[in-house]
Amino acid sequence: MRTCIVTVSFVAVSFLAHCPRLAAQTAAPPAATAIAVQAPGGPGPNFRFTKVDNDLFDEAVAVDALYEKKGLVMHDPVLQAFLDSVGKRVIGDRPVPENVAFRFRAVRDPMVNAFALPNGSVYVTTGLLALLENEAQLAGVLGHETAHVYERHTYLENRSVRKKALTMNILEIAAAAAPAGPNLSAGVQLFGASVQLAAVLGSDIIAATIYGYSREMEHQADSDGLLAMTAASYDPSAMGRSFELLDHDSSLEYEPIQGFYRDHPKLNDRREFAKQFASAHAAGTLVTGDPKTYLDNVSAAICYEIGADLSSRRERTAVDRAARLSEMFPDNPRYKVLLADSYRTLGAKTSLPTDEERTRHGQAEHRKEYFSMTPEEEQKRLQEKSEGQSALRDNEARAEQLYKSVIQTNPNFAAAHSGLGFLFEREGKYNDAAGEYRTYLQMEAGTSMDHLRIERRLAAVQKLGGLSVQTP
Repeated sequence: MRTCIVTVSFVAVSFLAHCPRLAAQTAAPPAATAIAVQAPGGPGPNFRFTKVDNDLFDEAVAVDALYEKKGLVMHDPVLQAFLDSVGKRVIGDRPVPENVAFRFRAVRDPMVNAFALPNGSVYVTTGLLALLENEAQLAGVLGHETAHVYERHTYLENRSVRKKALTMNILEIAAAAAPAGPNLSAGVQLFGASVQLAAVLGSDIIAATIYGYSREMEHQADSDGLLAMTAASYDPSAMGRSFELLDHDSSLEYEPIQGFYRDHPKLNDRREFAKQFASAHAAGTLVTGDPKTYLDNVSAAICYEIGADLSSRRERTAVDRAARLSEMFPDNPRYKVLLADSYRTLGAKTSLPTDEERTRHGQAEHRKEYFSMTPEEEQKRLQEKSEGQSALRDNEARAEQLYKSVIQTNPNFAAAHSGLGFLFEREGKYNDAAGEYRTYLQMEAGTSMDHLRIERRLAAVQKLGGLSVQTP
């Protein structure tokens, strides 16, 4: 029998340098005061570990180690402190179950999802962090996931005789969703790296439960999570609002597969249940959390997601996320450049789905093109129509204006020059592109990771523009 772990432990982290914040707002939130929670405590002392349970515990520990080894865990100090603070507050002073050490981690995974391993490791994907609006919504997610741990759902699922069939069905669905063809890498990113690695490790039950448990268990986790967040003085109506966000976000792009947080059980049912609970329990001073503070604390995850969106043909989502950051922090040049990059990559695509794309036929066509066309082929097809040509002009104009506004106020912000160079090159303004590339290379002085790529682009545009080849 393992020793009972009764303390909450947290992960030490290092700064993620590629997504800077406003200097005045980088302080981690203060540690939350422990608050008594009256939520159901799960099987508790009645749960007795068997060899099967001990083996599953070992698999969970192995999954944790694999996520770290593969670099999936995001080590950002501000984000980590925020997750720890909210998670600790949701747990309150409830006794921690045997063989559990609660740890809250952000995992690099564009799938909108969150899941808990039976050993207490709670993972929130960068995709979900980028979607939420405030601290209370995050508290609802952590309340739901910690409920799975308290209720021993993974162990109970693993013991169930029907689990073999359920696991096989879920993994078969997952495998069927993994795309082939020109957009393979993008589809793999959308599919969810976390569940793929769990499956590779051979932990079928863990890979399956990442997608969700039975409808009854998920309803219980929603109920327990609502009780826990309310006892921690978070506004329970935030959980219902989260489900509305999921509906909006999933309407922007085609996705090969949807995780639990989008379709299990149906969002409408979960939203109504959360609203009814909030109506009955909303009393006293409840915490929602300032949206700006939330964004600042999770900006590392959002910046990561924007990059992932742009490399996996989710340009509309990238625009939506970058606009959110830029509007909230208008003086941050990095967020403006990310928005400019998003508009530039959007190209001939509209920032919102057209009426035709929202129809059943349009969605089917989008799916077909997603897997059969490269991004370049899709852009070429879009530009054959007047709507696509108009969208291209508008998006390029927005991108240029954003790049130039950053250069005007922050002339030494190198990323604005390289982005503007890419834009000018695509527009056939080779001399202008060469000038921006040279400026970028002079500023970076061989220190940037994409220095070689920009040198090659400079040589290419100089040749296309009939210029004599110059070194920066």
